[in-house]
Amino acid sequence: MSRWSDVERQLNVMVNQWYDTAEIKRMLAVPLNPARLAFRHQHMNFFSNNRRDCWAAVACKAPLDVKRAIWEHEKDELIYDPRMGKAHVTEDDLGDYKESDMIPGARAAFYAWLHCAQEKPWLEGLACSHILERRNNDHIVTGGTLTQRLVKRQEVELGIKKKDQDINVQVHLIADVDHTDLLAEVFNRYVVDDLTAQQMLRGAEESLAIERSFHGAIAAALAEMD
Repeated sequence: MSRWSDVERQLNVMVNQWYDTAEIKRMLAVPLNPARLAFRHQHMNFFSNNRRDCWAAVACKAPLDVKRAIWEHEKDELIYDPRMGKAHVTEDDLGDYKESDMIPGARAAFYAWLHCAQEKPWLEGLACSHILERRNNDHIVTGGTLTQRLVKRQEVELGIKKKDQDINVQVHLIADVDHTDLLAEVFNRYVVDDLTAQQMLRGAEESLAIERSFHGAIAAALAEMD
């Protein structure tokens, strides 16, 4: 018998509580300016690149039907999303930067996420990646998602209208809703007992903690910029 509905309720509580943590509050409080926005944007490009590594690492260990679901998920992100006219992250987005150019806190988070994807049981690793989209799903998060809140702040603080903001940001206002739902059947099939339920919850908790560290490091760096 599936345990997914109970686990899903717990995950939804977790992602809403995540917004009340010190690191996320700090990220949402640092005043924006063009230089700070560009700095964060470049780190988020490498965040997206790390997501591709992690989904692939989980897929190599997962059952065949799960591989199919992950591939369906990754087509928009890695190959082509018609809403953007390109993949969500490309070589042009990364530019001449390297991951080693990112601040140490971000690099540590990238290593931590990849460790979870490679070393944890596949379902736990899948939860690590899935929860990062669930916490950006406005059907679940009350008060606006991280993306929505940052879009609003750019409008208020910098006068940049939503339609003029980065297309990747605009697409992720809706893409993470679709991506959250895409894996529902996978979780319904595989979250069936205490072991698999705990794997899901443990993977989600671990990933949200890593992301708090990531955004906390970015927020600290932004605060030091002129």
